[in-house]
Amino acid sequence: MDTKLHHCECLIAAAGLSSRMGEWKAMLPFGASNQTILDCSIANALNCVSNVILVTGHRGEELFERYKNNKRIQIIHNPDYKKGLFSSLQTGIQQATSDYLFISHGDMPFISEEVFSLLYNNRADDILFPSYQGKAGHPVLLNHRYYDYILNAPVDSHMKSLLTALPHRFISVNTNRVHLDIDTPQQYQYLCNKAL
Repeated sequence: MDTKLHHCECLIAAAGLSSRMGEWKAMLPFGASNQTILDCSIANALNCVSNVILVTGHRGEELFERYKNNKRIQIIHNPDYKKGLFSSLQTGIQQATSDYLFISHGDMPFISEEVFSLLYNNRADDILFPSYQGKAGHPVLLNHRYYDYILNAPVDSHMKSLLTALPHRFISVNTNRVHLDIDTPQQYQYLCNKAL
């Protein structure tokens, strides 16, 4: 692990209803070692950062029970998760204490250590997006100077639109994994095959 990243946190949103999947996706099996989609997403982040801020909502009690004994996972429940993703991001950012914060999603189990490190090594006063073939992905690296801006924004804001209106850069990566999230049964089956 790159020790420089020990002073960085990662916010992972896992509060949604999984409506497009048709079933709750956070705990669906993924990979070859009895892990779940969310397990993999968290593990990838913890390979690089000091701790994860996990924002729960739907079925939050189950996630709390699963992760409560991991001292590197700070579990925060968003009671307003039905208001949308941005409300969960605001809930998580309230807990951030580091100068830099990655933002990712619980349904992105393929983000590599190399992507985290590349973004962190390019950190500055602006916001960084990984970009593959001209399209922005996750995780996003946020400088602490923008925490209050996000916290004071309307709860119905769209995160990408909000952040790209601020000073930002796109950092080119050589992998489409920054785009691979799991929203539908078809994506789940396809990405399960890639994980094995």
